[in-house]
Amino acid sequence: MSLTTDVFTYNRPGYYRVYYIVTKSQDVATALETPHPVVLMFWASWNEPCKVMMRPFWDLAVAKRKEAVFLRVDIDKFRDIVEQYQVEALPTFLLIKGGVVKGRVVGAKVDELNTAIKARI
Repeated sequence: MSLTTDVFTYNRPGYYRVYYIVTKSQDVATALETPHPVVLMFWASWNEPCKVMMRPFWDLAVAKRKEAVFLRVDIDKFRDIVEQYQVEALPTFLLIKGGVVKGRVVGAKVDELNTAIKARI
């Protein structure tokens, strides 16, 4: 299982969500209402650094699946969330605990993302 599956149910017995792709703005609020840390990846399908970071994000989500909720936010679809968190470059990763941003990693920086997640989750 995973905490992401606990928050966003998955109707396939024996499977779990590694991360959740945000489909409405309320999804982020739902995740933040839980007592668990939340990791947001702001991305765009047309952005090459975002494509590079998809696999490392997946790997981290698998490794930390019992410790945090992982979400992917498409910046082209959710401008309100992008503005709320002042995302100015891609990809941007936010680590949120208790509604407070505890860490931010900007760019395709696998080692920095690894370090930030391990230190704060």
